Amino acid sequence: MVLTVFYDVDPSEVRHQRESFGKALAELEERLDTRVQRWKECLKEVANLSGWHLQNGYF
Repeated sequence: MVLTVFYDVDPSEVRHQRESFGKALAELEERLDTRVQRWKECLKEVANLSGWHLQNGYF
């Protein structure tokens, strides 16, 4: 079971790996190339699942 909560990040930023989320992934990728590639693929898949979008402390 996967319970997705998008905490102070828009699900589309995770899905498309852009904005501040994409920038942080790019910085990690410089240090952990193969591991980050796998994370990116998993995050794209999870971001397509239904979940709660927590923004400003509220769902």
